[in-house]
Amino acid sequence: MTSRTLKLSGRDVTIKLEPSYWEGLEEICRREDLTVDELCYDVRDRMEQQGRRSSQAGVSLANALRVFVVGYFRQAATERGHARAGHGQGRPFIATPFDIVPVTSDS
Repeated sequence: MTSRTLKLSGRDVTIKLEPSYWEGLEEICRREDLTVDELCYDVRDRMEQQGRRSSQAGVSLANALRVFVVGYFRQAATERGHARAGHGQGRPFIATPFDIVPVTSDS
């Protein structure tokens, strides 16, 4: 977990996320021409708006950011992209942080 302090509405807010989520947020921000602070502010603002209309109040900003990152990239996933990544072959860990590359011996 990595902590970062963001400036949201003029206040410092510290968020803890796994590095892959921070990387995802940074990539989204590059694509959308936003800063991480701006995007996190927008997510928090939408959470508050939705919380007033539903029973979802009490969700942490960190959890909302995780859901947002996954949702953003799921919308961008295509069948062609899955095929290029080697998905659909019964080996879901290919090219993920959990991919274990076999060790070869040079004997």
